[in-house]
Amino acid sequence: MIFLFTFFLFILIFFIQKFCIYPLEKNIFPSALIEQASILYLPHAARIITFYVLGPTVLIPIFLSQCFTYIVLNDSNIINSMILSFLSTLSIFLGFELFRLFKKNILFEIDKIVDWKKIILIGFLTSIFNSNLSSAYLSFNNKSTFDILLNFRFLLGDVLGLVFGMLIFTYLIKAYSIWIYNVRYKN
Repeated sequence: MIFLFTFFLFILIFFIQKFCIYPLEKNIFPSALIEQASILYLPHAARIITFYVLGPTVLIPIFLSQCFTYIVLNDSNIINSMILSFLSTLSIFLGFELFRLFKKNILFEIDKIVDWKKIILIGFLTSIFNSNLSSAYLSFNNKSTFDILLNFRFLLGDVLGLVFGMLIFTYLIKAYSIWIYNVRYKN
């Protein structure tokens, strides 16, 4: 069930990214970099939040849904899509494992208060891994030099996407809790 939920959630978020966010960005920032690195990349928020809440069990559905959407929505090369999906999934794992090395388990626990600052920090670390790995692979694959602007756009898009995604997630939880309260206590 977690597998299907995560898989379809990512496909939905990639669909929103491709058909809503990218066209808006193209109108505001006319640049060829938009297709490679969005300024507001929502899938990064979904990766971090689902890994935070559900743990490592979401790594495989994240990888598979990224491969699927890169190939179907972007008409990308299958090998490149798989490598970029793997690097992105690996960066999530590396970000959370870096905290675990320092004895800081920040995965979601029912009885703990959510520390959004740590989630943003992990999202930032994950974004650093993701932007450097993806930029290095793209520059190696295109036989070009390492593009610092592309790397910065990956980093900026991931972090802004995470902050925006966390705001949406927070408001959805708040609306859900108000709805539960009204159903439980008002009726």
